[in-house]
This record gives sequence, structure tokens and C-alpha cells, in this order.
Amino acid sequence: MLPRLDLAAAAQVTAVSTLRATTVVADPRQDGAARLEQVEIGRTLQGKVQAALSDGSALVRFGSEAPPARPLELRLQLPAGFAVGDTLALTLLAREPRLTFGLQGQNGSVQTHFSAAGELIGRLLQPEAGQPARPLQGSAPLQATPGAGVAQLTQNLQQSLEGSGLFYESHLEQWSRGERTLDQIRQEPQNRPGGDALAAQLLPQQLDTLEQRRLVWQGELWPGQPMEWELVQEKDQQQQPREPGQPAAWETVLKLELPQLGQVNATIRLQGEQAQVRLRVLDEAAAAALQADQGRLDDALAAAGTVLGGFLVQRDALPPDAVESGAIPNEPQA
Repeated sequence: MLPRLDLAAAAQVTAVSTLRATTVVADPRQDGAARLEQVEIGRTLQGKVQAALSDGSALVRFGSEAPPARPLELRLQLPAGFAVGDTLALTLLAREPRLTFGLQGQNGSVQTHFSAAGELIGRLLQPEAGQPARPLQGSAPLQATPGAGVAQLTQNLQQSLEGSGLFYESHLEQWSRGERTLDQIRQEPQNRPGGDALAAQLLPQQLDTLEQRRLVWQGELWPGQPMEWELVQEKDQQQQPREPGQPAAWETVLKLELPQLGQVNATIRLQGEQAQVRLRVLDEAAAAALQADQGRLDDALAAAGTVLGGFLVQRDALPPDAVESGAIPNEPQA
């Protein structure tokens, strides 16, 4: 969780032309974008001006005022002429790189105010040209020797992630609710010698994770065996809209260089209780071996309460890292 920011500096925002005249207004706070994650782009929301702030901006409330619903409140820079109590029709135009609304019936351009800290966050969220996503680096191999059980490997990976410092703020929130002990908080990297420097290094990764819903971990599976693991939540605006009540889809990618199978990229797409699996290798014998083990994978997933909805073993002429990923089929294929 990021601290609240005071807003000071100004940046010009140009009006957007749509079927109806709109003026762009925005709020830089990340919590507002998270609350609107399930709202489709183009949807019009009703807001009400709650207060006029001293810097000329206004506090606008969306949603029900009655419990248990928690209304969403955003600080917006509105054009002149609006007063406390006015009702607004605001169309969601974008969530990235910042939360942006269209105010119906207004023309021209307006000022949106950001703090120096807010501008710093914006710069940190912009990846450098040609640079990949920032990965977490595992501090130790996940297991001492090959052959450890899946349960133990999963637990070690979870401990590596939890102890990385990436989720420090959420752990503080859990501690405030009595779900973590003070000793656990003291063991976080931020509370060890040199913690301030580590916190500064982790900040871009924390922002990447919040903004992109994406996590990349690099380390060793066992000594001398490198592994890269990626987890990303699919965004509705990049996929087909979900049906009401349909769970979000997650995709995980595991990259390994194994002694007998060579380079292997495993992609698993999980939505609800159904999984789709794609394995990409370079060697024909490795492809045949993996294909022959489909039944074991099906049984293992079934034991975990998951249905194997698609399975594909693909032999690439180029290293899997150099081949663009494609769609995973809905039905098992060879």
C-alpha cells in the first residue's frame, strides 16, 4: 500500500473528442484505479460533488452512500461552474497510464494537479526503452537437491516471495488486523540493516506489480539449475469481456533448462477450475516424452480439483524464448 500524497504541481490535459463533447479529468491515486478495475472502458458513472477543496479541486463520490457498499471518492480537477451537491456524468476513458474520465457536456482543456511524489511514481511506472519487466531475484535455491516433492517446492517458492519485501505494505496491514506478528514484520528486508536502500530498489517492482498485475521471479530451482517464473492476471480490455460471475483468468509461465529435456517453456492459463497447458521445447524426443505424460498431468490436476481443458506440446525450430506465444487451444491436441 502506498502512502497518501499531497498534490501540488500542474500538468496540462488536452480534451478528448468523442461522440459527445467531453473534458478529460483525472485522479492520480492508484487505489481509485484498483476500485474501478472491473468497470469497462466507456461506461458512464454518476458522481456527486461532495466538497470543494482549497486548491481548487473537488471531492467527487461515486456509488451508494449506504452500507455495506463503500463509496468511491476521487479528487478531480473540474472546470469552473460546478458546486457542492452537483451531479456529474463521468465516462471512464482509460485506467492507464492514469485514471481518466470524460465529463459530458464540457469543452476545452483543464488542469490536472499532481504532486512531485506523484510525478515520480509516474516516471517509475514508465519502463525504459527496450528494458524487460523488473524481476524479483531469489536469494537462495528453492531446494537443496533435485527431486523434492511438489508441496515442499511450492512452500519454498511462497516463502521466497513473502520474504522478498515486495509485499511489505500488505504485511503491515495484516499485522494491524492481528494476522501477522511483530516478529514477522521485523524479519522483513525493509527492517534489516540497509533496509532503506532495499526499499528504494523494490519500489519500481512494487509499482509494476500493482499497475500491471504481473510478477516475475528469477532464481535457482536447485544449485546450478536456473528458473524463471512469471504470473500475470489477464486484463479484460485485452481479452473477451467476462460473463457476470466468471472468475478472472491467470496465466503463469515457467522457463527451465533441464538436463534431459533441454529448454522448456511451460505456459498454464487458469480460469476458475479449468487449466490450459502449453509446453514448448526444442528436442523431438523431449516433446514425445512430455506428450506421453499427459495422463499423469491430467490425474494430478484432477486431484487438485482442476480440469485439464487444453494440452499442447509444441516443438520449436528456434529457442522458445524467441518464439512469440500463441493462443492455447480449448481442446487437447498432440
